[in-house]
Amino acid sequence: MKNYLKQGVCSLLSCIFLLTACEKETVVQPNIDAASGSTTLIFDARYGDADFELNKAYDYKFTNTTGQFDFKYEFNQLRYWVSNVRLVNVAGEEFKVPESYYLIEENVEIPVQDGSFGKKYPANKREEIKIAAIPAGEYTAVKFAIGVDSKYNDNLTLRAGELSALNGMAFESWMWLTSYKFFVLNGKMTWVKASPEAPALQTFFWDFASNDLYAEKEIKLDKAITINAQMTTNINLEMDVKKVIDIENPWSNRLISASQKELMTQLKNNLLTKAITLKSTTATATKK
Repeated sequence: MKNYLKQGVCSLLSCIFLLTACEKETVVQPNIDAASGSTTLIFDARYGDADFELNKAYDYKFTNTTGQFDFKYEFNQLRYWVSNVRLVNVAGEEFKVPESYYLIEENVEIPVQDGSFGKKYPANKREEIKIAAIPAGEYTAVKFAIGVDSKYNDNLTLRAGELSALNGMAFESWMWLTSYKFFVLNGKMTWVKASPEAPALQTFFWDFASNDLYAEKEIKLDKAITINAQMTTNINLEMDVKKVIDIENPWSNRLISASQKELMTQLKNNLLTKAITLKSTTATATKK
């Protein structure tokens, strides 16, 4: 009987100890919300000076050693991963946004897994990324990657942020491996003055992926922005599709994917070094 009482007392004391420990943890836990803010990262799709729209004809001139050629492009899909977002403060310290994998897109309805069982990804337009719980401070730059890092790219069963094989951005079998597509641009191109023996219109399917094409970009802001609970801020970027499609012999390369590493690299370089640029930053006091 004494042993049972002793065990009961020990159990009771253990519970009290655990509850006390939990209470202490709750009390000393910092209030992150009180010292944090948010910002919106915007990737505004453009075509030169015009707004980017699906199923709209855009003029494009291509020049090579044989002359200048007039094309028209119509797009039905623009999609790419923005990942591993970091904000850099005035001291050079980086705040890494947790599980930051975002799908920027403008696309028509997409069959998923070859449309098996009627699975479809809906038509969607998404250009904004809302980032919350940012430590209060002055920020001077934003860093991010285009694509998916190898940890998740090599294992589609892992989940983080918006990563999923059901959004039509994963290869079932790509270079004999499963992986994510980093960037996709599809549509049709018209050769305005094609020769009689050549087709005047053809579809094109361009994408790039693979671990060695995963790349990061840093955007330095035009001025430091204050991020805290009292401010509403936007980092406005532009993504110029016209600069992305500046590749060698586009008419002859209607399919760009795994077998054309050099052209995939050119798409990636165009996107990161020429197409994505800072438009402006805005900051206003939050209305109470």
